[in-house]
Amino acid sequence: MKRLIPWIIIGILALSAGGYLLLCVLADTEHMLPKTTVNGVPLGNMTQKEAADALKEEAKKTRDSAKLIVAFDGKSYTVEIGNALELDCEAAARKAFQKNQAKFPLRGLLLIKSALLGNRIQYPPAIKDTKALHQAIADSGLLDASTTVQTSYQTEDNRLIFTIGTAGEDVDEEVLTEKILAAVKASDYENVIACPDTHGKVKPVDLDRVYEEIHIEAANATLDPQNNYAIVEAVTGVSFDKEAARTALEGAEEGGTVTVDLIYTEPEINAQNLTEHLFADTLSSFTTKVGGTENRLVNVALATEKCNGSILISGDVFSFNNTVGEQTEATGFKTANGTLDGQIVQVYGGGICQVSSNIFAAALFANLGILERWEHDYVSSYIAAGVDAAVAWDALDLKIANTTSYPVRIDAVYKDGYLTVNIVGTKTEETPVEIETKTLDNAAPGTLAVETYRKVFNADKSQVFVEKIADSVYLN
Repeated sequence: MKRLIPWIIIGILALSAGGYLLLCVLADTEHMLPKTTVNGVPLGNMTQKEAADALKEEAKKTRDSAKLIVAFDGKSYTVEIGNALELDCEAAARKAFQKNQAKFPLRGLLLIKSALLGNRIQYPPAIKDTKALHQAIADSGLLDASTTVQTSYQTEDNRLIFTIGTAGEDVDEEVLTEKILAAVKASDYENVIACPDTHGKVKPVDLDRVYEEIHIEAANATLDPQNNYAIVEAVTGVSFDKEAARTALEGAEEGGTVTVDLIYTEPEINAQNLTEHLFADTLSSFTTKVGGTENRLVNVALATEKCNGSILISGDVFSFNNTVGEQTEATGFKTANGTLDGQIVQVYGGGICQVSSNIFAAALFANLGILERWEHDYVSSYIAAGVDAAVAWDALDLKIANTTSYPVRIDAVYKDGYLTVNIVGTKTEETPVEIETKTLDNAAPGTLAVETYRKVFNADKSQVFVEKIADSVYLN
């Protein structure tokens, strides 16, 4: 019997070795070991791709529920860090799968160990997007939880009163970020994080921003084109001396106050003044005789009607093309003589340039701003050279700016063969205007060159200024 024992032991060992080798042969290298988990997610017997997909699904749930509680100054704040979390699911699945690829003699041992004890792997998500983490901290309200009181201001009794802030304790975001990163690395979402603090600072007053918030530009009473030209009340301007305020603030102590006087500017024109003087004066008037074919007369009448009553508040720009619109049969215009590249052609709206020329001339004498004006190919029969204004839809326009403080109105009337344009507004002073045209001697052969000047005078006839309005070149 004693002789058999060694052989029995050898047999048992042989059987065990054979069984173990068979276990190594049968080990599944295409699937995860049994009872494999990554961050607590069961992945046993999954392929590497299935494991990665399962981790991705779990990562979504983790991001939705990833919250940390931070305590500061006796209050709790919830920092939702889900948007800042990142998990490389493929890398995590690859790490878990590595044990399946162990050398042949170890496969059986790993299989037994995993079946009995489990194959637990920690591969926690990390925070790599620090901007997203900063936003999460800001969204929690922690960055506003400072006990430091910043300088504030209010207006009272025509004064701007600054209450100087006092320094307290602020959240130390840099150290807090380190604590959050450590908690995430340890997958510790349960323990409350004590928020680190740092000595707060009272920020210097941004006087430029305060000035923007306080400052109101004085504005004259005017008309509202969007409300049937109803009167809009004047606005009183508000400002303060920034440099004086800056000097006073630099010497102020924490918790103290600084008072700065507000400066009020009354507008030149209030609602009552506007009502009393609105369209009270004829600033200029210009008349020309209208002739030509019946179609031309129809065009002049239609363009006159469209321009009549145009109101320009101070700073507004009158565009002839925008006011009259495109000249087509559908818009009521007829064909009549016009010019194109020096040739007389039949065009819809032929003759409307007499209306634009009358408006241009009237605007000159009313001392309005001239932003755009073009001359004709030839000197017009109804108006002097240098005082005409050619227009063509989507090409040549007449643009006039109301440079006065009051609204002006263009009154255009075509009656009994005459076209009259009156610029109606408000005279604030007597400033007679003269228009002078000069013919140049050095014009190119076959052309006429003319310069147009506007001379403005005081009531005593002393000259205020001379302004060159236009250069015109016509074909002879």
